[in-house]
Amino acid sequence: MPHSPQEAPSNSTCCLHFHRLLNYGSLTVLSIATALLFLQTQAISLRLVTQQHEIESLKEQLQSSTEHIEHQVAAQRDLTVVHIAGTFTLLSCLITTFHMTAHLRKMNQPFVQRKILAILWMSPIYGVTSFLCLVLPHSADGYLTILKDFYESYVIYQFLSFLIAVLGRGDREAVIRCLSRHVNHLDRPYRWMRCLFHPAPEESDEAMAKAVLMECQVLGMQFVLLRPVVAVANFVLELMAEGNEADNEDKGRLAFLYSPKFILLMLQNISVFLAFSGLLKFYHAVRDELAWCQPFNKFLTIKGVVFMTFWQGLAISVFFHFNKHDNSDDDSNDNSTIPSANTIQHILICMEMLFFSIAHWCVFPAEEWEDGYKVQFYQGPGFGFKDFASDVSLIIDNGKKSIRARRETKRNGSGDDNGSTSTDLSNGKESPSFGSMDGSSHQMEPELNNTDDRLL
Repeated sequence: MPHSPQEAPSNSTCCLHFHRLLNYGSLTVLSIATALLFLQTQAISLRLVTQQHEIESLKEQLQSSTEHIEHQVAAQRDLTVVHIAGTFTLLSCLITTFHMTAHLRKMNQPFVQRKILAILWMSPIYGVTSFLCLVLPHSADGYLTILKDFYESYVIYQFLSFLIAVLGRGDREAVIRCLSRHVNHLDRPYRWMRCLFHPAPEESDEAMAKAVLMECQVLGMQFVLLRPVVAVANFVLELMAEGNEADNEDKGRLAFLYSPKFILLMLQNISVFLAFSGLLKFYHAVRDELAWCQPFNKFLTIKGVVFMTFWQGLAISVFFHFNKHDNSDDDSNDNSTIPSANTIQHILICMEMLFFSIAHWCVFPAEEWEDGYKVQFYQGPGFGFKDFASDVSLIIDNGKKSIRARRETKRNGSGDDNGSTSTDLSNGKESPSFGSMDGSSHQMEPELNNTDDRLL
């Protein structure tokens, strides 16, 4: 049957409603899926944030534990350094103290040995000040350096006083008379010091000798007075320059040449030159009279402390300066693990003072100032190879003589030649191991019937 015209619109309306329901359902499903995806994304992001916080906390714990371990390692390293430096310093002080007590027990010439006792304080003072620089804060380094510099200049003048005391045995006039005998070899004193010479140097040989002696003492004394002043001025300038490091770097490398520290350095070098010129002038004038006490060896043990510590510190500073920017990215880490140049310098000084105290013991013996003392010369340590070679040569020579005697015995067939040969063997070379063999202590044995026994 054909459909009626009213049924056709109803079918189309149902289809339209059905399509709308499908659209609404799909939209609802998509919305729900989108919401679920959004919630899942938020949950994942929240979990990531939580894990990120956990990672950050773990990093902080690891960094704090690493810093704690580094601090413990640095503290242990500092403690080890202090123990090593303290051990060497203690040994140096003990050796010097024992050396001083030896001089005090045998104070035969007080006017000379007082100067020696002042010189012997050099090793303990250097060692103790360097050890205190390792223990105390960095701010105390400058004050201890001033003390060290002052005693360095004082020891140089005390060595000049030591030479004068040895030459005159406590009598200044005896020193002047000794210098007057070498007046032809003396250089004239500086003109700017003529106000200190009461008899003019041109009046007589003794006046010239007196002026030269006064000049040497004044040149040594000015170093004692000027060196502490320069050390204090340098310390003050370093304190003032701590806050202006950036300004000093902007001025360039040549800024040091017109800075106050450069002027102080030049004054110090001029003072050192004048002090040593006076000391060398006096030594060259009377070196023959002082040769018995070996003053040059004594001077090396004194100035060796100063020169070795100065050039050693300069070399360490240059090395650290050229290697300072090699690892610029790790400067914060390296500062806590790598010791500074001053620390290494102080450790080396503490160790070296032990050897210098031993050297002072050798060149400043207390027995040197006893009556009837004679200079003793010791040979260097060896293995006795020369004595061994001499013994081997003696055995070879005796073997050659024995073979020669056998040949002569076989050729001649007489016993008289054998007796003379045995006599020659007994007068052979001397062995350095047993000394000489003379006929008075070693008599000839009676003749034997066997020729080989007599040769033996």
